[in-house]
Amino acid sequence: MRSFFSLIKDEIIILKIKKKSEASFWEYQILGLFCYLFNLGFDYFIITDKKIVYVIKDELLKVAEYKDFESLQFNSNNDVFSFRNLDNQEQTLNLKRLRLSYEEIQKIKKTLNQNI
Repeated sequence: MRSFFSLIKDEIIILKIKKKSEASFWEYQILGLFCYLFNLGFDYFIITDKKIVYVIKDELLKVAEYKDFESLQFNSNNDVFSFRNLDNQEQTLNLKRLRLSYEEIQKIKKTLNQNI
């Protein structure tokens, strides 16, 4: 379940956003209050000194290595995170499913601007 942390155990974490997972309408419809009370999954967005990790409902969606920190960009208008991979190709990651709050968006922007 938490095996994605083993992918980044020897790396420096620059940014970590952890949120409680949100159950979908159909999950509530089927399981009702039980699902609401025992929804124990988490969503993560982690940037280390080498990798980007994106996890939704404890399911690893993306692990990518980036070329350099300066290539990391975040568009807060549409929650798209972009970077250059090791092959110097532009990669994008849509963070809509993470449901970023205003504070979390500001935290991402500050981290990206601070470490350039």
